[in-house]
Parts: sequence; structure tokens; C-alpha cells
Amino acid sequence: MAQQHNFTSHNATEIEEKQGKTYLLYANPGMGKTHTLRHLPGKTLVLDIDRTSQVLKGEANIDIIYVDNQNTWEYWEALLTHLKEVKGKYENIAVDNVSELERCLLSHLGFLGKNQGVPSQGDYQKMQFRVVNSFRWMKNLADRIVFTAWETTDLYTTAEGQQYNRSYPQINQKILNNVLGLCDVVGRLMINPEGDRGFVLQGTNSIYAKNQLDSRKGCKQEDVFLSSTNENTGGNK
Repeated sequence: MAQQHNFTSHNATEIEEKQGKTYLLYANPGMGKTHTLRHLPGKTLVLDIDRTSQVLKGEANIDIIYVDNQNTWEYWEALLTHLKEVKGKYENIAVDNVSELERCLLSHLGFLGKNQGVPSQGDYQKMQFRVVNSFRWMKNLADRIVFTAWETTDLYTTAEGQQYNRSYPQINQKILNNVLGLCDVVGRLMINPEGDRGFVLQGTNSIYAKNQLDSRKGCKQEDVFLSSTNENTGGNK
């Protein structure tokens, strides 16, 4: 029997507020990415890969799973099955952090290979597919999916010859756009001269950022998970 396809069209005026929201928050180590998870409303599950969750100590609404960072390839697959089984228990799931997850997956694949622990080109491709596919699948598991990542920089030259120092999440270049494209919000955490922390939510030639949920170009650290439709944040009402 031939597969049935659904080609029903929907007018844009019928689009409702997005239910499942996906965030990627990045900064240099020690800037406060993990601490930001304290501000998630509701019950949160943190998948701790880089072992920085001690900053969440005392938060009653946060549960933590310490991801096996040695046998990560097999563990991650089993963890995804577990997340499906507990779907509905948590409003938020946070992966802390993506940069370290990639390294752990590659390290385990290298250990399983025949090149004295060094990952092969095929291992890199396996890692790339697993990361993108698992992140895409996770988007349906909770109201909010949050990824954290370290920050990296490079010197970018445009076709016209202009050069920019760019800041963006430390994610494998082959899948960087795929991962960022899966997210509604990509925010770079920064500290102003007064010591206040906040997120840049609008991209420039020098900073990768975006906000597809509301009109904010930036926000305080504690407000990143709030919508600008909220009376406390202003913006679109």
C-alpha cells in the first residue's frame, strides 16, 4: 500500500505561539552558562557532561544526570531512550555542554577504533550525524531544550575582502549551521564594565546570535527564558 502524504495548507494567521522552544547559550568557560539554568521556570533535567553542575547546588527544581564522559557513544544512545521514557516529567532539558559532548563522543570512538585512540575521518562523520539527529529528536521532549557551548573565535574574510573577528559556539564546523538552525534562540553571554551579565540576542558581523521568539536584541542573564510578551520584559504585547 502506497504511503499517504498530508499536503494540507495552513494560513499564516492561524500560527499559534511556538510551544517547544530551543536555546543555545554560549560563552567562554566560567562566564556563567550553567548558572543561567537556575532561571529556567519549572522542573529541569540537566545532562551534565563537563561536570560544572556544582553551581546549581541547592536548586530543588533541578535534577542532574552525570553523563558518562568515557563510554559516551553507547551511553548517549541509551540516554536518549531514557529521555523518551520520562517525557512529560520535565518542562526543561539542558545539555551542558555541546562542545564537551562532541569531544567525549569522538574520544570514545577513537578508543574503539584501530588508530591508537585517534578518531578517524569516519568517526568524525558518525559524531556529526549523531549530534544533529539526537538534537533534532530532543526538540519534542520538553517545553524548552537548552544547549550550552563554549565560545570560539576566528578571522572571517568576506567576498569583498573585509575582515571580522567572529565569535560563535564551539561546535564542529561541518554541523555548526545545522545545530544553530535547529535553535530558536542563540545567545552570547557577556559581562559589561559594571559586572552585569547579559545575553546578546541579535547577530552582527562579529557575533553569531539570533532570536526568533520575540523582538528583543538582548536581555539580562535572568530574563533569557522569558518572552517579551511578558509584562516584565516589555517588547511585543
